[in-house]
Amino acid sequence: GGKHYLVDAGAPILTLLKNHDIPLTDVAGVFITHSHHDHFMGLAVLTQQVNEFHQFKDVSFPVFVPDEEDYHRMFAFIFGDPAFHGRLAYTIYGGLTDPYGDRSRRVSAVIFDDGNLKVTAIPVDHYQNAHAFLLEAEGKRVVFTGDLMADMPDYPKVITESDVDLDVVVTEGAHTRLNKPEVMELLKSSRTKTLVITHRYDHVNPDGAVAELMAYTRDKFETVLAFDGMVLDV
Repeated sequence: GGKHYLVDAGAPILTLLKNHDIPLTDVAGVFITHSHHDHFMGLAVLTQQVNEFHQFKDVSFPVFVPDEEDYHRMFAFIFGDPAFHGRLAYTIYGGLTDPYGDRSRRVSAVIFDDGNLKVTAIPVDHYQNAHAFLLEAEGKRVVFTGDLMADMPDYPKVITESDVDLDVVVTEGAHTRLNKPEVMELLKSSRTKTLVITHRYDHVNPDGAVAELMAYTRDKFETVLAFDGMVLDV
């Protein structure tokens, strides 16, 4: 629909958008998986520049974050006001589950639907109020798992048990050795056309480990290793 959506915001957002010739006015939503700084701190500069620079006076879009405390600290540091967010509509979705209560409920919920893109938040256990996202648009279905627990016991069941196949699954390679036999078997059970490994920590997953996973899943779907600036045609 001519709009762009961001999942996580750890890097300099404006620089990335400029490198891809995407004007900020075309961004229609930002969705943060969890409150670790490498996944959300790019929001600090984004929020500041949107509200202080005249060139962004027409920019306004929703930002979905999993809890309040970290973001209030960010606003207090930048603006001196823990409740300030200006023209960006910050929405807290972490209330879908109680991070200190019974995580076995694993309640998923649609947090966004603008008629162009529908986003469902799916609880995972990497961090308090951490969520994966199911994105649905134009007949396509993509899951971003965000960061997961070691060995991926919280790998979202919508990936392996759904009656509808996915087009892409984007999962992480920082916290789990991807060539462990049980992990390779779990990932191979994904009902997807393409598996993308991102957020790779090469000390945990050197090239050989990733290559082993690629070879193991080759007969079912393509597995690719993400790189900065990669464009994937879904």
